[in-house]
Amino acid sequence: MASQTQSRVVHIQLKAAQGDADAQFLLGLMYLSGRFVETNIPEGFMWVEQAANQQHLKAQQTIADLTFEGKLVPRNLLKAERWYLAMSEQGDKWANFRLGFIYAAGGDGIERNCGKALTQFGTAGDDVSLGNVAWILATCPESEYRDGSKAVSLSLKLLEANQGDPTILDNLAAGYAELGDFTQAVSIQKKAIDALKLYPEVAKSDEFLQRLQQYENNQAYREVIPLLD
Repeated sequence: MASQTQSRVVHIQLKAAQGDADAQFLLGLMYLSGRFVETNIPEGFMWVEQAANQQHLKAQQTIADLTFEGKLVPRNLLKAERWYLAMSEQGDKWANFRLGFIYAAGGDGIERNCGKALTQFGTAGDDVSLGNVAWILATCPESEYRDGSKAVSLSLKLLEANQGDPTILDNLAAGYAELGDFTQAVSIQKKAIDALKLYPEVAKSDEFLQRLQQYENNQAYREVIPLLD
């Protein structure tokens, strides 16, 4: 059995060296994970990137995710942006979702841009992404991208299918605060804080309380969306 496995590994290595993208991707994953071969992160990354350069979609996502997350390899948002953009051209919504965070947060050679973030999250189109759209519309530091009315309208629509969701309520309160309706903002933020008790996995109570205090002081909230942990 061991000899069969070794023979299979040699076959994959040979195919990868000959330029086969599937073999390059597979070999890269093997080195990254240490499956059948000794773990070698730089070697694995190199093979996966070679496959990505041959338009191998799964390889492109692997490189993009690795450089976005910065765990196995150092975070490199410029490289992550490059491959997510390539994926988005092929209609990949996950790429749009991740690009939304890259542009909302900025850093590592990427200029923060709420407009680009809104476009990418809007293109992704799922409820989480649309929630991020509402949040940016309510809290972006640059006034040109803020629209409290749209933030409120979008949040109310999302609440129809997600009654009591603390994050959506938080977005809604921020939208009302952007509109200057602090009475509504305080009321909704208190509901968001109560709703958090039903969602213990959402550990944001300190942030929610901070925003409530700002709304009670008639202050809108401004934030740059952080990168995912």
